Amino acid sequence: MFAFLLFLVLSGIYVFVESNRSNSFFNKLDERAMIAAQFYFAEDNLSIKMFRQVTKKFPQSLSQESISIYDNKLQSKFMPEEAVKWSNSFLRKIIKNKKIHFVSGERQVSGLYYEDNSGDFIVVVSAIDERGFHDMSQLRMIMSIFFIVSLFITFFIGRIFANISLRPIVKITDNLKRIRASNLHMRLLINTAKTDEIDNLSLTINQLLEHLEQSFDSQKSFVANASHELRTPITSILGEAEITLMKERKPDQYKMALQEIIIGVERLNLIINSLMELMQTNLDNQDFQSIKVDELMWEIIDELADKAVPDQISVEYNLPDDPSKSTLSGNRRLLFIAISNILKNAVKFSSGSLVTCEVSYKDHGIQILISDKGIGIAEEDLKKIFQPFYRAANAMKFQGYGIGLSLTDNIVRLHNGKINIESKINMGTIITLFFPAT
Repeated sequence: MFAFLLFLVLSGIYVFVESNRSNSFFNKLDERAMIAAQFYFAEDNLSIKMFRQVTKKFPQSLSQESISIYDNKLQSKFMPEEAVKWSNSFLRKIIKNKKIHFVSGERQVSGLYYEDNSGDFIVVVSAIDERGFHDMSQLRMIMSIFFIVSLFITFFIGRIFANISLRPIVKITDNLKRIRASNLHMRLLINTAKTDEIDNLSLTINQLLEHLEQSFDSQKSFVANASHELRTPITSILGEAEITLMKERKPDQYKMALQEIIIGVERLNLIINSLMELMQTNLDNQDFQSIKVDELMWEIIDELADKAVPDQISVEYNLPDDPSKSTLSGNRRLLFIAISNILKNAVKFSSGSLVTCEVSYKDHGIQILISDKGIGIAEEDLKKIFQPFYRAANAMKFQGYGIGLSLTDNIVRLHNGKINIESKINMGTIITLFFPAT
């Protein structure tokens, strides 16, 4: 790119200088034509020999100069032996245009139509600008040498500065090569005193590493907790069956044992279904449709009412009449699960007190605010509450597996929504869901 730009600049300079040289020499030819006419018409009784001596003595004599004078009938009036003979068509052009310039090989020609009291005449002067050609030849040589030297200098200096500029990138690459799944806690160094593009890149990579570390930690925690939660009912079922089979028992005892096994299997089935739902929310191929949020809320409340909590939830709707401001775009089943999970938790942890739910249109989206007066969540637990199988210390006495909020968080993020939790111990919890309206 530098070579191309430098070539364009040098070529432009050369063309500009050559154009000035040519125009300057044409001006000299015009002056010579005018002087020749004045000599001829002022001293028309001079012989050719005497006129040649006068022009040679003129201090601005040009190299290989040729001067010819014709009348308006194209008859030669003055033409030295070494002068160039011009065609009648060329002379007619001079009469027509009054003045003409053209180049023939290295020779530049100037034709002038001169009007005088004694008649009208054509003066043609031609010469070769040897000094100008020599200067242009020198200029070409200088430019060629400068072009080649500049390329070499630019190449080596460019390599040096490229190595200096890429050194931080190479350093980042070397540091990243040392980071593995086992040491995701490592971070790239950042110059806090002076932040530049390299530091911004390092900061972005560090943020990516932080997300990866959190993802790995969540995955490890998920696997460990899932293994524990699955092992507990399996162990219970296996133990109950082994104890029952150790000796002969009465039919009622077998019945009680089978009931315990059924309870364990139901618990195991519930955990597996929750895990399947949690995995499905991580897929992007969800079927989205337009959903009326008030209709969705009625369905959720109806389902909860069938589970013996008909009067514990109070729902208030503050939606505008415009349907587009009360409609969501999303997966109906997943949104049903997300909102019902929060309402179920609110009912479960509020120990019979009233749970309020407000559905409204706010900030170009639909806001669902669910408030309860339950046991609350400690501040240190709020950051971990969305991790799978995580349960706060004060929630252990309640039945559950710690999957509901994690599932809800995945569903909300899948629908480009936001979830916010405000809570204090023994004072209740306020959960705000926000979804962009269609």
